This record gives sequence, C-alpha cells and structure tokens, in this order.
Amino acid sequence: MERDAARKIEWDCTQLILKFYGCLDEKRYDELVELFAGDGVWVRLGKELAGKEQIRAAMDERNDWLTVHVVTNVRIDIIAADRADTTQYITLYRHEGWAATAGPAPVVLPLGILRHRDQLVRQSDAWKFKCKTSRAIMVNRERVTHYDKP
Repeated sequence: MERDAARKIEWDCTQLILKFYGCLDEKRYDELVELFAGDGVWVRLGKELAGKEQIRAAMDERNDWLTVHVVTNVRIDIIAADRADTTQYITLYRHEGWAATAGPAPVVLPLGILRHRDQLVRQSDAWKFKCKTSRAIMVNRERVTHYDKP
C-alpha cells in the first residue's frame, strides 16, 4: 500500500477513536452507537454488548458519571484497505453521582489506565468499530468498582 493511502487510513481511524471518546465523555450516546458497524461488539466492563441496541442501552447506567478519557499511544495496524486493528491507552478519570448542574468536579487521581484494542472496518466510505475491547492495566484500588478482574 502506498504511504499516502496508509496515512489516510491511519488518520481516519485515529479520528474515529477520538470521536468515540468525545461522544462517550459528552454523553452523545446516539452518535456514539453510530460509530459501530451494525453487527459491532463492545466488550465493556467484562460484558459483551452485541449490536447498537445493546450498546445504547448500556449507556444509561453511566448517566450520572462524569468522565474524561485521555487517549494516548494510538497505534493503527492496517490489515487491508477496509480493515485495521488499533491499540490505544486510556487514562480514565471518573466521578459517579455528579450532576451536570453541580459545576466543575474536583480533580481526583485517575481511576485507572486501560489498554483498548479495536477491530475497525470501512463500510460505505466510513470507518466503524467491528469489535472494541479493553483491559485494565493499572487501577486505583481505592476507587475501582468495575475493573477489579485481571
């Protein structure tokens, strides 16, 4: 594959990843689910969410969470012109039970550092998540409620 074509794929895939976390943190859940392929799967908090309906329903449990996902170390491995695998690290900050009207939340230590691995596919000239998984690499043991399994 020519380097310019590879750069375009890398750029588009990176933008998809960043848009996903923007939607997640800003609670734009209807937009978030559209980033998945119709048969997309998200393994989230140890539970497999298959399809857009299950993914959208799972977002309701985080309505009172204030989150910031800091995305780093993004790597795109191009498999084919319409397939790519990605890895990224997430530093997760989270407040539970925080009302949007309460103003800025106090700064706390991160909840953890996660490694996400994604399988992306290009459909109708747009990149989508085919499969999204995460694994906790480091956790704040005093605050963890979900990422307590290795």
